[in-house]
Amino acid sequence: MSMFLYFCALILIQENMKKLLFFGAIACTILLLFSGCKKSEKFQVTLNFENADGRTLFLSKSVEGTDVVVDSAVISGNQAVLSVPFDDPQRLYIIKFDKNASCEIFPFFTENQNTTISGSIDDMPHWTISGCPAMNELSAFHEKSAKLYEGRIMAVYAEMAQSDSAKVEELNAQLQPIIKEYFDYQVDFVKSHSDSYIGHFMLNQMKQELDFELVKELAAGFTNESAFSKSVQKFIENGPQMQGTCCTVQ
Repeated sequence: MSMFLYFCALILIQENMKKLLFFGAIACTILLLFSGCKKSEKFQVTLNFENADGRTLFLSKSVEGTDVVVDSAVISGNQAVLSVPFDDPQRLYIIKFDKNASCEIFPFFTENQNTTISGSIDDMPHWTISGCPAMNELSAFHEKSAKLYEGRIMAVYAEMAQSDSAKVEELNAQLQPIIKEYFDYQVDFVKSHSDSYIGHFMLNQMKQELDFELVKELAAGFTNESAFSKSVQKFIENGPQMQGTCCTVQ
């Protein structure tokens, strides 16, 4: 009788072990699936800089008007990796100090995806960024505006600096239509990038200079929300403020 009970118990144990292994396998599979699909809470900004070994760079962002250091890294082998928490959208700043303790700042956008910044450590204006569509949009905008407007505007300002008051008045009259054209170009860009962080950012930068009703019209066309669109909305909710006149044709 005891031997019979022993074999019964053995069979039950074997069956239970099979069930445990079966359910354990399912549990492991589910865990792997979820861990494989789970997004990382951070992304990386890789720095590739020539002649930069031993240099320390800081990554910061503005949070409600206060600069906050996100990460820092010492460059080794001309490379460093910075870690950035997800917070979409973000405008970040690389801060580089020189031997005299003065600093240079390199602003850029991120879209919660790995980004690479490359160039010569002491040639910040020519650093290049890859892996960020928003920065591609901004670069394309600046290239076109520099070609069509900025050069012309700066040339007039340079001539004004060397002219008498009568000539300055004449040059200013020539300048106003160019500035108006430049602002119209920016407005068209915002309209055509209503779902872009860059479009939102640009309207936020321009809101004081544009007609208040135009700001409302452009903001109403936004198809999603960002920190920049929220800032514009807050500006609208506060009502008309003192508006700039730099883009008004004289």
